[in-house]
Amino acid sequence: MKLNSLRRIRLWFRRDDGGALAELAIIVPFLAVMLAGVSEFGRYFQNYTTLAKATRNASRYLSNHHLDATEQGRAIELVYCGKLACTGGDPPLVTGLTRGNVCLESSGSPKVLNVTVKIPYAAADCNPMAGTNAATPLTYTPIFDIGAILGTPSFSMAVPIAPSTTMYYMVE
Repeated sequence: MKLNSLRRIRLWFRRDDGGALAELAIIVPFLAVMLAGVSEFGRYFQNYTTLAKATRNASRYLSNHHLDATEQGRAIELVYCGKLACTGGDPPLVTGLTRGNVCLESSGSPKVLNVTVKIPYAAADCNPMAGTNAATPLTYTPIFDIGAILGTPSFSMAVPIAPSTTMYYMVE
């Protein structure tokens, strides 16, 4: 009887029915963190690319128009909603973007040589042209708080998005 019990115990320890489930339980948290990280990097670069194209369009627009208040306002609208004149129902191109995030700069004295449209990295990075206000930085807002998932609150994907485009001013 004792020998039979030992044989059953030995056979029970040799079974591997739950091995795959145990391996899955170990791997799933790593896969979830990797999925969250990849999706956040993808969203960040999508937002950056959208804003880079918007600043390029606005800079191209300003480089071919007089730098009066109307044209500056239209350039800001191009960055904000992608149109020359946004209506109340037009959402911003990127979540969290406001018109106050757009900085319009010009260089050259006394004649304007270049125009720059950017979203500043820091508030001090904006040297606005006459008639416009200083801009505030835009910080990316992640969906997943990867730092909290990893147990490291200091790690955050909430970083500034700061594209900039400079073009030669062609209006005489």
